[in-house]
Amino acid sequence: MWKVLIADDEPKIRRGLRNAIERARTDMKVVAEAEDGEAALALARQERPDILMIDVRMPFLNGLELIEKINGENRDCIIIVVSGHDEFEYAQRALRLKVFEYVLKPVPQEVLEGVLGRAAETLAGSRRRREYLTWAQDQLERNLPLLREQFLRDWLRGRLSPVELAEQARFLDVPTSGAAVLAVIHVVDRAVATAPPEERERRLALYAVRSAVQECFARFAPLWVFGDERDDIVALCACGGGRDWVEAAARIESRVVPSLCQALIVVQAAVTDAALGVPEAYEALSVEVAERGSHRALVVTAQRYIDAHFAEPSLDLEEVASTARISPGYLSRLLKLETGFSFVDYLARVRINRAVQIMSDPAVKVYEVAEAVGYQSQHYFSRAFKRVFGRPPMEYRKGGA
Repeated sequence: MWKVLIADDEPKIRRGLRNAIERARTDMKVVAEAEDGEAALALARQERPDILMIDVRMPFLNGLELIEKINGENRDCIIIVVSGHDEFEYAQRALRLKVFEYVLKPVPQEVLEGVLGRAAETLAGSRRRREYLTWAQDQLERNLPLLREQFLRDWLRGRLSPVELAEQARFLDVPTSGAAVLAVIHVVDRAVATAPPEERERRLALYAVRSAVQECFARFAPLWVFGDERDDIVALCACGGGRDWVEAAARIESRVVPSLCQALIVVQAAVTDAALGVPEAYEALSVEVAERGSHRALVVTAQRYIDAHFAEPSLDLEEVASTARISPGYLSRLLKLETGFSFVDYLARVRINRAVQIMSDPAVKVYEVAEAVGYQSQHYFSRAFKRVFGRPPMEYRKGGA
């Protein structure tokens, strides 16, 4: 229902217009009448009509002055001037004020019906445009994160010209000038190469790691954490970063590996000119991830095998290397590179960590613990335990962790 306000100093004219409108349009309702310009302005502010039918000559505030004030308040309404004066000056001023129609009294019914019909069509069109713009704005806000991520991926891959980069960055509110830091986090598949993880499991792992990365870098702003086209996770911040960024990146692995049992490769870089430097740094980091990834997958395969077979006393480097299909010497070097431990030390730590869990049950004897984790001799078990924790198992059990 379109709301109409009539402003005219003659009661007879107001009554005639009201009756004519009610006869002509079932989709319009006269919500207020005013006998002078000041009253009309107050009612317009109160009722917010869709159509104003205004006389030119009214007390206190004439029709043209009223229109100027209404236009100054940016009210989205249609203004129809109904005047008893056909002077060119009035009509000219009304046109400058963007009046919808200028009609002369007395207004024939068919003329009024035509004017009101055009007004209704215009209002309906304006409403549709507003609804569309509202819908479009809502869609934009909903999809803005996706649009921003696609822009970031295009930027990383160097797909944007300088003009495209500047325009899209401005629209999406992504700073591309000045310093920036970025990190690429590669999630190494948990399963061995011959048994890749299920897609759902892999996606859940990526989501969990991405959340952890977001948490580690939470104090940096503006920050974007997103997936690239290789399913690696990228953290990008338009800031200098410095030592704090390096330390935050270092915390990612310690945050993720214990809780998610997920092996990671974390590499990072800083640039002084983000627009040009970010794509170059990303390409270099991707190469580094690929080189380290081939090594890491072999180490993960070996680690999984050790985790599954550490309780077997005969487990040795040659057996584990054969499962990864590489030489024992090469596996030994990779283990040292990726974990910081030799094969013997790594196996001992796996066994001793499991032993600590078993020892939480006071009913289990130390020699039984030793046998359960792959040691045939309690003596060798005690020596290995002391190398890891600095004291023998009996003393550890008495004193607690």
